[in-house]
Amino acid sequence: MKKVFLIAVVFFAFQSVSAQDDSSYKPTTGSVTTEVSLAGGLNNATFNLNGGALKFRYFLKEDLALRAGLGLNSTTTEAVAGVSPNEITTTNKVSSNAIKLGIEKHFAGTNRLSTYAGADLIVGLGKTANDIVSQNGNYIKAEQKTSGFGIGLFTGADYYIAKKVYLGVEAGLSFMSDKTKDATTSTRVGTVTNSTSTPGSKDFDITSNVFGGVRIGFQF
Repeated sequence: MKKVFLIAVVFFAFQSVSAQDDSSYKPTTGSVTTEVSLAGGLNNATFNLNGGALKFRYFLKEDLALRAGLGLNSTTTEAVAGVSPNEITTTNKVSSNAIKLGIEKHFAGTNRLSTYAGADLIVGLGKTANDIVSQNGNYIKAEQKTSGFGIGLFTGADYYIAKKVYLGVEAGLSFMSDKTKDATTSTRVGTVTNSTSTPGSKDFDITSNVFGGVRIGFQF
């Protein structure tokens, strides 16, 4: 049913496009666009920020745009073992967030197709938390944070399926310098609480990652 619905939407969109004037599809000076990544692909697309990305662009000129992006990714798993009143709950939380500021150079393309390339400055923040909590109040809680800084090089294309609405693809390579901060662990047994710290990694290693995805966007 989802595939049939998607095919119908695309069909009617292209029918609408064929009847419109191509001259004013792409952004001009002063245009603002916003877009979200399509998690799950076109057959099972979702638009939530968890695991996706939100991006804004401002066109200084028809062929030059500033951009700002926010990427959010978090997962939580929970497991319960034992029988009351001796249940133990284990919770694992992992999050990784990124802020990107960049610039895009757009090329001639066609009346509906805009190809581009550019670069981003990237700031990343991450956190891992593991909690083991028993019903009697005893617990072990561990937490560690990470941070990173780097650049991303990318290329992509936007295709306007209707006025002010486009589908896009983008791929690129990022180079990140990551730092793992000290890990902290808190324990409680009965009325006694202790805290310990484990040194993190102070090295700044350069890592490279390939990224890409499908996007849907709107022009204001």
